[in-house]
Amino acid sequence: MSNLKFFYTLFINSRLIVVLLSTIFIGNCNAFNQEENSCRHVKLQVLGSGGPEIDDGLASSSYLIWVDNKASILIDAGGGSSLNFEKSGGNFNDLKAILLTHLHVDHSVELPVYIKAGYFSNRETFLSVLGPNEGGDFPSTTAFVKALFDDRNKNKLTSVYPYLSDNLYQQSSTDFLITAESYPYNNKREDSKVWISNLTDDLNVEAIQVNHGKIPAIAWRVNYKKCSISFSGDMNGTSGNLERLAKNSDWLVAHNAVPENAGRIAKFLHMPPSKIGEIANNAKVKNLVLSHFMNRTNSKKSQTVQLIKEKYKGNVYLSKDLQIFDL
Repeated sequence: MSNLKFFYTLFINSRLIVVLLSTIFIGNCNAFNQEENSCRHVKLQVLGSGGPEIDDGLASSSYLIWVDNKASILIDAGGGSSLNFEKSGGNFNDLKAILLTHLHVDHSVELPVYIKAGYFSNRETFLSVLGPNEGGDFPSTTAFVKALFDDRNKNKLTSVYPYLSDNLYQQSSTDFLITAESYPYNNKREDSKVWISNLTDDLNVEAIQVNHGKIPAIAWRVNYKKCSISFSGDMNGTSGNLERLAKNSDWLVAHNAVPENAGRIAKFLHMPPSKIGEIANNAKVKNLVLSHFMNRTNSKKSQTVQLIKEKYKGNVYLSKDLQIFDL
């Protein structure tokens, strides 16, 4: 009888162990699947697919990353982007950061519009503005923000919008503060250091220097858990840095500002379609989105895609303003 009790107890305990192990296994699988499917929580929206021209019917460069249906990160702030931000239904208070690829007008001019709009949204949390450091005739992103809003020199107007200085320095009228940071930049083309900034436990951004002629410029990568979106910004593709930054990205947004037969000066600033295809192939990105179209490339989109597909076999998409890509 005691033997029967022993085997019965052993049987019950064994079943409990199996149930416990199954629960742990299923829990781990669910966590793994949730991590693997993290892109389901992310969307990419194009706020501006154009360049600096005002006869192309497009807003200038700007992109919005949605995480769990919240407008979380803005990449570039070109002209017309704030109107499209409004049309997107995004809430300014949800933004964790504004990332600038460089300080050309068609990528940065609407920064003051967003900052002023924050006053009417009742935002109360810090907003990070991240971008390139100084170089050539361009200030650092930190100096750029101060040049827009700083009023510390009371004897002389040294900023464009000194009445918005309460977004830089805590005052009785301050609703929220801007924290500006500049990615280190130098003139060495081989500089491939990656700068990382953690915005939340699951969300971080990476930046690397790229060549946009003599203009300080950086490419960005946004990571949410195991989901990643990379942005070339304006660049000529000669440094090899974008391939390193965008390696195995789920999506790469590349700027198609010049056609394949562009002249030497244009290619000193921007990458032609063949270079875009080469970079996307080398980086092994899963999907490629073309943007930053100009009149000289708008009429050659089919040719552009054909040239890219000669080197890159993944999906290629032509972006439009307000278009949403479900990742």
